[in-house]
Amino acid sequence: MASFSTPAIVLRAVNTGEADRIVTLFGRDTGRLSALARGARKSQKRFAGGLGLCTVGVALLRERANVELLTLEGFDGTVGHAALGADVGRMAHAAYAAELVSKLCAPRQVERAVYDWLAEFLAYLDLEGASAERLRVFELGLLGGLGFGPVIATCAVCAGASTAGRDASAVAFRWDPDRGGAVCVACARGGRPISAAARAALLHFAELPLGAASREALPADLNRDCREALAEIINHHIGGPLKSVEFIAKLSAASSGGRS
Repeated sequence: MASFSTPAIVLRAVNTGEADRIVTLFGRDTGRLSALARGARKSQKRFAGGLGLCTVGVALLRERANVELLTLEGFDGTVGHAALGADVGRMAHAAYAAELVSKLCAPRQVERAVYDWLAEFLAYLDLEGASAERLRVFELGLLGGLGFGPVIATCAVCAGASTAGRDASAVAFRWDPDRGGAVCVACARGGRPISAAARAALLHFAELPLGAASREALPADLNRDCREALAEIINHHIGGPLKSVEFIAKLSAASSGGRS
């Protein structure tokens, strides 16, 4: 079958056989897919720049008749993000972003805006380092771009009707991922309390571009509240925690007092 190319980001690569690799790519024109890279561990020419985690480049792919796994005939790693591999914090955030995209995005579903969002996040991560605030912006942007964004400003059930004529910040809310996010106490059937400060921070980050995140600085306890609220939404959609989260938590506890 005919070969085709697409801009792509390496989400995962696993060694197989003596020299091959099975690579999970997020293609701008293809969505998430897996491909067999024959001889990838020996060939420097066909896989220029390597197939490291979150390498951005152009993939040359070929469909195989009656086989779901494509063939990766070549990969030109035009953007290697060298600083990611040299810094454990950057690499941890990159691994998390890659795993999150891999879990949330359906296979072969083209998501060009999500591809661009991930590529932009990786560029800032490489240039400016790991940032808890930027990670919150990335999570919210990714969830929103895929139609999974939580309701934050108003009640997910009554759309704020129960707060009519009152200061919304003074109304108690609960956080219930099963019902879409923030739910006022009048509509609540479960969930847990969420503070007005956490809702305000989440709403603020949902409106920020990635480039503005470096100017933000959340107190550690407020960052924790936002992180946990988003983790509950993410886990609701993927059915469980991500492997990279535990690694980030260990790094955070060891180096920065709980900021991740």
